[in-house]
Amino acid sequence: MDQRQIISPLQLSWLTTVIIFTSSETFFPREALYVAGHNGWIAYTIPLFYALFITFTFYQLSKRFPEKNIFEISHQILGKIMGGIINFIILIYIWVSLMRNATILTAFMDSSILILTPIYIIGIIVILMFIYYGKMSYEVSARVNELTFLLFISIVFSMPLMLIGEIQLERLFPILAKGVDGFIKSNTLNIGWFGDIFILGAFLHALSVPRQIHSAIRFGLINATYLLTLVMVLTIAVLGPNIGSKAMYPIYLLAEQIHFTDFLERLEIIMVTAYTFSFMLNMIFMFIAGLIGLSSYTNRKDYRIYSTTVGWFIFMLAVLSFTNITDLYIFSSYSSVVITLVLQVPILIIMLVFSRRKKFKKKQSNIVKKEHKYARNWRWSTNLLLFSCLLFIVFGILFGGNYAICGFIAGIGFALCLTGALLTSFMEMIKCNKLRQNKT
Repeated sequence: MDQRQIISPLQLSWLTTVIIFTSSETFFPREALYVAGHNGWIAYTIPLFYALFITFTFYQLSKRFPEKNIFEISHQILGKIMGGIINFIILIYIWVSLMRNATILTAFMDSSILILTPIYIIGIIVILMFIYYGKMSYEVSARVNELTFLLFISIVFSMPLMLIGEIQLERLFPILAKGVDGFIKSNTLNIGWFGDIFILGAFLHALSVPRQIHSAIRFGLINATYLLTLVMVLTIAVLGPNIGSKAMYPIYLLAEQIHFTDFLERLEIIMVTAYTFSFMLNMIFMFIAGLIGLSSYTNRKDYRIYSTTVGWFIFMLAVLSFTNITDLYIFSSYSSVVITLVLQVPILIIMLVFSRRKKFKKKQSNIVKKEHKYARNWRWSTNLLLFSCLLFIVFGILFGGNYAICGFIAGIGFALCLTGALLTSFMEMIKCNKLRQNKT
């Protein structure tokens, strides 16, 4: 693999945010609202901790095998045969996720932006984008994502202000009063979407300092969780859980509620366009991750030669896989979590266990020793705040049904702790970024 291609920790964090947010936000709000009702905004808690487990595994692997991606690490610790089987399973997971997301985006554009355009033409345009960016360095895609992400995140954070006239906070009450059943079901279903960060294993070689990888992905995950929770709260407060659970694309319906004056209508077109670009970049990195994995079988350093062939192969699979939007919705909402847990968890455990064998333990450099102490306070502060978020939810579920004030306290505590975790994880990433600058 071409080691000259590198991305910055900030670019990696933005990429993580985009992967989680765009994958989760298209279909899942509907299912979360159907299962958990007006408490659907807590549907991202357990998936966040699952994704943090994936991040910790990536950190441990990158610490023992610096500047190697997950496909190269698999070959090194498991051997040619077993490693090849594991890599094939990872490739299958990437292709299935990419096929699912490509079909979701095509259906979304067909029903919202390009209504009169045949759906197959939209699919061809999406695949041509894959092929185009697949023939380029992933540094280019990372820079494009960094530019479009500024517009994307600005729109999301400005939505509470733009929708302030439509918000009815009473729809959020009583907070955490529906018990543990809705919480477990909604969180379990969302694990499949958060598992998409597994594709970042293909880019572990793009950063040289392991703690950078850890802090950047952690910040991206917490940032995505914060944005998803914010949008879910707005969906409940503006649309209500009943309408939100029946809409095929709640985020688009939410954007349609924005009205400033008669001259500033149809702002959802701008918002959906920014969302579509971010979703496209999500899939482009999935596509490149698959190309990197494919090149590991042929020992070729340049993955770009496979871009055209694999692109049209994905298009063929997407066309043949789903006959209607109902099948796509069922597969995305229910099958993704099964595929994620069945494929990812065993692979992560196997690689984590085998990588800890004595023969793979190398003498650590001074920079690796230093990073254990670097930004430690910020890291532990983030961990404490995330654990407090979980405690507040447990407290609210236990007592919110009988005492409304307890649910209210739990909701406020959760919001404050999640905001604090976002800030402390950002500071941790900044500190670790300085560590790289000191090294160079």
